[in-house]
Amino acid sequence: MDYNHIKNYFDKFKDILFSKEEKYRIISKVIENNISVKIDDKFIQIKPPFIYIKASPLVRNEILIRKEKILKEILEISPESNFKDIK
Repeated sequence: MDYNHIKNYFDKFKDILFSKEEKYRIISKVIENNISVKIDDKFIQIKPPFIYIKASPLVRNEILIRKEKILKEILEISPESNFKDIK
C-alpha cells in the first residue's frame, strides 16, 4: 500500500511548525546579540506584524532602545518576515 499522499500531507504541517520555531529562535538570537540577555521562546509572542516581549522593564527598555537595529537584523536573516514593531 502506498502512503506517500499521507507523508506529503504531514510534510506541509512539519514545515509550518518548524518555520514557527525558527522565527522564535531567530528573534531570540538577535535580541541576545544586541542586548546580551537571553530571552526564552516562551516569553516571545508573534502576532504579525508585531513581536511582543514579556520581560522585566529594564530588559524591555534595552530592547526598545535598540528596536530598529533588532528589526533590521531580523529582516536580514529572515527576508520573508514582515515585522514592523516590537512591543
